[in-house]
Amino acid sequence: MYHPNDHINSEVLWKQFLAGDNIALDLLVKNHYNLLYQYGCRFTADTGLVKDCIQDLFLYLWRKKHAISETPSVQHYLVKALRRRLQRALTKTSLSIIPGNDAIEFLAENESSHDTKMVREEQSAELARQVKKGIASLSRRQQEIVHLRFYLNANAGEIADIMQLSRQSVYNLLHDAIRELRAVSERFFKTTINTGTLLLLISAALGII
Repeated sequence: MYHPNDHINSEVLWKQFLAGDNIALDLLVKNHYNLLYQYGCRFTADTGLVKDCIQDLFLYLWRKKHAISETPSVQHYLVKALRRRLQRALTKTSLSIIPGNDAIEFLAENESSHDTKMVREEQSAELARQVKKGIASLSRRQQEIVHLRFYLNANAGEIADIMQLSRQSVYNLLHDAIRELRAVSERFFKTTINTGTLLLLISAALGII
Protein backbone atom coordinates (compact mmCIF):
# COMPACT_ATOMS: atom_id res chain seq x y z
CA MET A 1 0.00 0.00 0.00
CA TYR A 2 1.41 3.39 -1.00
CA HIS A 3 1.33 6.48 1.15
CA PRO A 4 1.01 9.92 -0.51
CA ASN A 5 4.14 11.11 1.26
CA ASP A 6 6.29 8.25 0.02
CA HIS A 7 8.94 9.39 -2.46
CA ILE A 8 8.53 7.12 -5.46
CA ASN A 9 10.25 7.75 -8.77
CA SER A 10 7.72 8.83 -11.40
CA GLU A 11 9.10 6.38 -13.93
CA VAL A 12 8.57 3.53 -11.43
CA LEU A 13 5.01 4.71 -10.79
CA TRP A 14 4.46 4.85 -14.55
CA LYS A 15 5.40 1.20 -14.94
CA GLN A 16 3.08 0.24 -12.08
CA PHE A 17 0.29 2.31 -13.62
CA LEU A 18 0.75 0.59 -16.98
CA ALA A 19 0.41 -2.72 -15.14
CA GLY A 20 -3.04 -1.63 -13.95
CA ASP A 21 -2.25 -0.10 -10.55
CA ASN A 22 -4.80 2.68 -9.99
CA ILE A 23 -3.04 3.87 -6.81
CA ALA A 24 0.12 4.49 -8.86
CA LEU A 25 -1.96 6.63 -11.20
CA ASP A 26 -3.34 8.59 -8.23
CA LEU A 27 0.21 9.34 -7.10
CA LEU A 28 1.20 10.40 -10.61
CA VAL A 29 -1.71 12.84 -10.62
CA LYS A 30 -0.70 14.23 -7.22
CA ASN A 31 2.95 14.53 -8.24
CA HIS A 32 2.34 16.28 -11.56
CA TYR A 33 -0.98 18.10 -11.30
CA ASN A 34 0.34 21.50 -10.16
CA LEU A 35 3.11 21.47 -12.75
CA LEU A 36 0.64 20.63 -15.54
CA TYR A 37 -1.85 23.22 -14.32
CA GLN A 38 0.72 26.02 -14.30
CA TYR A 39 1.95 24.98 -17.74
CA GLY A 40 -1.60 24.87 -19.10
CA CYS A 41 -2.33 28.36 -17.79
CA ARG A 42 0.39 29.65 -20.11
CA PHE A 43 -2.00 28.95 -23.00
CA THR A 44 -5.33 30.29 -21.77
CA ALA A 45 -6.93 32.32 -19.00
CA ASP A 46 -9.74 29.75 -18.85
CA THR A 47 -8.56 27.81 -15.79
CA GLY A 48 -11.64 25.58 -15.95
CA LEU A 49 -10.61 24.45 -19.43
CA VAL A 50 -7.09 23.70 -18.20
CA LYS A 51 -8.43 21.59 -15.31
CA ASP A 52 -10.82 19.75 -17.65
CA CYS A 53 -7.98 18.96 -20.06
CA ILE A 54 -5.79 17.63 -17.26
CA GLN A 55 -8.63 15.46 -15.95
CA ASP A 56 -9.45 14.21 -19.45
CA LEU A 57 -5.78 13.43 -20.02
CA PHE A 58 -5.51 11.18 -16.96
CA LEU A 59 -8.84 9.52 -17.71
CA TYR A 60 -7.63 8.81 -21.23
CA LEU A 61 -4.37 7.39 -19.90
CA TRP A 62 -6.25 5.05 -17.57
CA ARG A 63 -8.55 3.82 -20.35
CA LYS A 64 -5.63 3.30 -22.77
CA LYS A 65 -3.03 2.06 -20.27
CA HIS A 66 -2.60 -1.28 -22.02
CA ALA A 67 -1.74 0.48 -25.28
CA ILE A 68 0.67 3.04 -23.80
CA SER A 69 4.43 2.48 -23.79
CA GLU A 70 7.01 3.14 -21.09
CA THR A 71 8.73 6.51 -21.24
CA PRO A 72 12.15 7.76 -20.08
CA SER A 73 10.54 10.96 -18.76
CA VAL A 74 7.01 10.97 -17.38
CA GLN A 75 7.04 14.76 -17.01
CA HIS A 76 8.02 15.18 -20.67
CA TYR A 77 5.30 12.74 -21.77
CA LEU A 78 2.56 14.45 -19.73
CA VAL A 79 3.50 18.00 -20.74
CA LYS A 80 3.54 17.08 -24.41
CA ALA A 81 0.22 15.23 -24.14
CA LEU A 82 -1.44 18.14 -22.30
CA ARG A 83 -0.16 20.62 -24.88
CA ARG A 84 -1.77 18.66 -27.72
CA ARG A 85 -5.05 18.32 -25.80
CA LEU A 86 -5.17 22.04 -24.99
CA GLN A 87 -4.42 23.02 -28.57
CA ARG A 88 -7.32 20.90 -29.81
CA ALA A 89 -9.66 22.35 -27.17
CA LEU A 90 -8.63 25.94 -27.91
CA THR A 91 -9.08 25.40 -31.64
CA LYS A 92 -12.64 24.11 -31.08
CA THR A 93 -13.62 27.01 -28.81
CA SER A 94 -11.71 29.68 -30.78
CA LEU A 95 -10.09 30.89 -27.55
CA SER A 96 -6.94 32.96 -27.87
CA ILE A 97 -3.69 32.22 -26.10
CA ILE A 98 -2.87 34.81 -23.44
CA PRO A 99 0.42 36.68 -23.85
CA GLY A 100 1.46 36.71 -20.19
CA ASN A 101 0.94 35.17 -16.78
CA ASP A 102 -0.58 37.35 -14.04
CA ALA A 103 0.52 34.85 -11.41
CA ILE A 104 4.23 35.67 -11.86
CA GLU A 105 5.59 37.05 -8.61
CA PHE A 106 8.94 37.98 -7.15
CA LEU A 107 9.28 37.29 -3.41
CA ALA A 108 11.49 39.61 -1.36
CA GLU A 109 14.19 38.09 0.80
CA ASN A 110 13.78 38.25 4.57
CA GLU A 111 15.97 40.90 6.17
CA SER A 112 16.67 41.48 9.85
CA SER A 113 16.44 45.27 9.43
CA HIS A 114 12.86 46.51 9.08
CA ASP A 115 13.92 49.53 7.00
CA THR A 116 16.11 47.40 4.75
CA LYS A 117 13.29 44.94 4.33
CA MET A 118 10.90 47.68 3.24
CA VAL A 119 13.38 48.99 0.68
CA ARG A 120 14.01 45.49 -0.63
CA GLU A 121 10.28 44.82 -0.91
CA GLU A 122 9.74 48.03 -2.87
CA GLN A 123 12.62 47.17 -5.19
CA SER A 124 11.36 43.61 -5.59
CA ALA A 125 7.84 44.79 -6.41
CA GLU A 126 9.16 47.12 -9.09
CA LEU A 127 11.47 44.46 -10.48
CA ALA A 128 8.53 42.03 -10.58
CA ARG A 129 6.58 44.50 -12.70
CA GLN A 130 9.51 45.03 -15.04
CA VAL A 131 10.21 41.31 -15.48
CA LYS A 132 6.49 40.59 -15.98
CA LYS A 133 6.43 43.25 -18.69
CA GLY A 134 9.50 41.74 -20.28
CA ILE A 135 8.04 38.22 -20.32
CA ALA A 136 4.67 39.50 -21.56
CA SER A 137 6.42 41.30 -24.43
CA LEU A 138 8.02 38.09 -25.68
CA SER A 139 6.41 36.15 -28.49
CA ARG A 140 4.09 33.29 -27.52
CA ARG A 141 6.72 30.72 -28.48
CA GLN A 142 9.44 32.54 -26.56
CA GLN A 143 7.25 32.61 -23.46
CA GLU A 144 6.58 28.90 -23.73
CA ILE A 145 10.26 28.10 -24.22
CA VAL A 146 11.25 30.20 -21.19
CA HIS A 147 8.61 28.38 -19.11
CA LEU A 148 9.69 24.94 -20.31
CA ARG A 149 13.40 25.65 -19.88
CA PHE A 150 13.39 27.39 -16.52
CA TYR A 151 10.21 26.18 -14.80
CA LEU A 152 10.08 22.59 -16.03
CA ASN A 153 13.86 22.29 -16.49
CA ALA A 154 13.39 20.73 -19.94
CA ASN A 155 16.46 20.47 -22.15
CA ALA A 156 16.65 21.61 -25.78
CA GLY A 157 15.81 18.17 -27.14
CA GLU A 158 12.74 17.83 -24.94
CA ILE A 159 11.54 21.34 -25.79
CA ALA A 160 12.00 20.64 -29.50
CA ASP A 161 9.92 17.48 -29.19
CA ILE A 162 7.16 19.10 -27.10
CA MET A 163 6.83 22.14 -29.36
CA GLN A 164 7.57 20.27 -32.60
CA LEU A 165 10.50 22.51 -33.49
CA SER A 166 14.06 21.87 -34.57
CA ARG A 167 16.75 22.16 -31.90
CA GLN A 168 18.24 25.11 -33.74
CA SER A 169 14.89 26.92 -33.60
CA VAL A 170 14.74 26.26 -29.86
CA TYR A 171 18.25 27.66 -29.39
CA ASN A 172 17.43 30.73 -31.50
CA LEU A 173 14.14 31.48 -29.72
CA LEU A 174 15.67 30.98 -26.27
CA HIS A 175 18.67 33.15 -27.14
CA ASP A 176 16.43 35.97 -28.36
CA ALA A 177 14.18 35.69 -25.28
CA ILE A 178 17.14 35.87 -22.88
CA ARG A 179 18.59 38.82 -24.79
CA GLU A 180 15.29 40.74 -24.45
CA LEU A 181 14.95 39.92 -20.75
CA ARG A 182 18.56 40.95 -20.17
CA ALA A 183 17.78 44.35 -21.73
CA VAL A 184 14.77 44.75 -19.39
CA SER A 185 16.88 43.89 -16.33
CA GLU A 186 19.74 46.16 -17.33
CA ARG A 187 17.37 49.10 -17.84
CA PHE A 188 16.06 48.54 -14.31
CA PHE A 189 19.47 48.15 -12.64
CA LYS A 190 21.18 50.67 -14.95
CA THR A 191 24.20 48.40 -15.16
CA THR A 192 25.39 45.34 -17.05
CA ILE A 193 23.87 42.07 -15.77
CA ASN A 194 25.93 38.88 -15.89
CA THR A 195 24.35 35.66 -17.07
CA GLY A 196 24.15 34.08 -13.63
CA THR A 197 22.25 37.04 -12.17
CA LEU A 198 19.93 37.13 -15.18
CA LEU A 199 19.04 33.45 -14.82
CA LEU A 200 18.27 34.00 -11.14
CA LEU A 201 15.98 36.90 -12.05
CA ILE A 202 14.12 34.80 -14.61
CA SER A 203 13.76 31.95 -12.13
CA ALA A 204 12.46 34.36 -9.48
CA ALA A 205 9.98 35.86 -11.95
CA LEU A 206 8.63 32.40 -12.71
CA GLY A 207 8.24 31.67 -9.01
CA ILE A 208 10.93 28.96 -8.94
CA ILE A 209 13.03 30.51 -6.16
